[in-house]
Amino acid sequence: MSFRVRIFLLVILVALSAIGATAWLTLNLTQREVSGALEAQSRHRAEIVQAVQRYGLRHGNWPGVNKLVTELSDRTHLHIQLQTKEGQVLVDSDTEAQRPVGAVQAVGYAIDPMPSLYDEEPSAFPAPAAYLAGAPTPRDLYGPTPVDALYGSPAALAVRQAAQYRTGLVLVRCLNKTLGAPAALGSDRAPYVTAQQRAASPACLQQATAKVLGDKAWFQSYWDYLENCTGSPRRLVGDPLGSKCIEGAYADTVVTSAAVPLQLYLGSRGTVDIADFGRPAIVGVAGLVIVAILGTFLIARQVSRPVRRLTGASQMLAAGMLDVRVRVKGESELARLAASFNTMAGALEQSEERQRRLIADVAHEMRTPLSNLRGYLEALSDGVVDPSPELFASLHEETLLQGRILDDLQVLALAEAGDLGYTKTPADLTELAATGVTAQQARAAEAGVTLTLEPSPPVWVEADQDRLRQVLGNLLSNAIRYTDKDGQVVVRVHEERGEAILTVRDTGVGIAAGDLPHVFERFWRADKARQRATGGTGLGLTIAQRIVTDHQGSIEVTSQPHLGTTFTVRLPTSVPDRRS
Repeated sequence: MSFRVRIFLLVILVALSAIGATAWLTLNLTQREVSGALEAQSRHRAEIVQAVQRYGLRHGNWPGVNKLVTELSDRTHLHIQLQTKEGQVLVDSDTEAQRPVGAVQAVGYAIDPMPSLYDEEPSAFPAPAAYLAGAPTPRDLYGPTPVDALYGSPAALAVRQAAQYRTGLVLVRCLNKTLGAPAALGSDRAPYVTAQQRAASPACLQQATAKVLGDKAWFQSYWDYLENCTGSPRRLVGDPLGSKCIEGAYADTVVTSAAVPLQLYLGSRGTVDIADFGRPAIVGVAGLVIVAILGTFLIARQVSRPVRRLTGASQMLAAGMLDVRVRVKGESELARLAASFNTMAGALEQSEERQRRLIADVAHEMRTPLSNLRGYLEALSDGVVDPSPELFASLHEETLLQGRILDDLQVLALAEAGDLGYTKTPADLTELAATGVTAQQARAAEAGVTLTLEPSPPVWVEADQDRLRQVLGNLLSNAIRYTDKDGQVVVRVHEERGEAILTVRDTGVGIAAGDLPHVFERFWRADKARQRATGGTGLGLTIAQRIVTDHQGSIEVTSQPHLGTTFTVRLPTSVPDRRS
């Protein structure tokens, strides 16, 4: 059984145990919670409705009701939520307590904060003029008609009570603003304010009375409602329909001052105490913890040994011991991890070796021209060699070789770091090949080599033209360099299966089969003396391979000793450039 399967089975065992225990605990606690919540709702529902309704009646609005809801929730241990009739949540006790919001029952309870009609305290003012002096009467609204009988009737008392409620709200809000007193009515019944509240600020009392009594349009709406309801205010006298119309006019008038109705929803707070679990639940939790501990111990035992070996090997590798390897045993995932570590360590060792070889190659390549320069300069200084144009030309060639080596190293470093910039445009590879062949004709003629380009139709690629010329120049320079006098170098461009193919074939000395894998390595030479004599840096093919790769292409080489070598560059084709 593999390590993965063992861990999988162990995790399944722990998961099933956890799911079973969790399900049992959830069902047990949910049943208790539901029963407790229903009992608490039945016991406290009337209390909560009355408290919230009384708050809305006394304040005429709902700001600050969140404090009352929090206090009720803490006292009753219920989840309390107030919503508007449109379903917008106004206050939620779980949100106020910064708890996750739990569920509430689907059935809501109405909260109507409107004051009741004809609900006056015994100490209420006996006549409208005592508290509402100047209030519009039916005579003011309808003129001197038999409707005067309504004055002092239930209809007049109802409008007086509505005006008292509105005046009281204006008064307590003025007291709150000027004196910092609570902005709540002192009583649930008319006249709604206490004697202390009326006497607290004569200015606020006068301001409230003037504001309400001066609003004749508000009173007019009351009498208009009555007239529309009964057909004529005269019908209110001794008419059995009058009481319903008065109640409707009162509700329509007082609603402009009262707080908006709400819906109350109750639910469980969802908090669970450890004591709620009981002994069986605690035993089940303890068993689950034991299973988890045993499973963790087994996993740790299976993983710790190979992990410790990998940790030690990693520390040794970081300390510079690149030859460190981890013993691989079995075919499990950890064994494959150890094998991957060994592969990584081998790659790092090879990379370090390549870096050392690169430094050694650079030092070797630079040492030869520098030694030549130093020798000639010392000979000139000692008078051993006479200065001549040929000598200065030789010294100049040595400096140019050093410059080419440095330039090629810089290009190669940028290319390998991904920082070598490319400006890709549609280009005709056939035309680029013709330009490159023309540029190398003089060198080929000097070496006695025939350089030709086979005729071919345009082949379009998306490429950086300067970089492709650099690739072709490196290939042609190598071909001419390694081809003897009277030899041939042939360049051909054609398209095959959606690929643009450029070949450079020569009839030179060729490359041995064992040397072909090293052709694109830095500073590699098949004939070191010949290449140095002709000024090569040993980096041209490496740079060419990098440029072709960055163009999503490939470069290959085939060769036969003493017969010649062929380099093949493959690039993706593109749409021809139609620009004028």
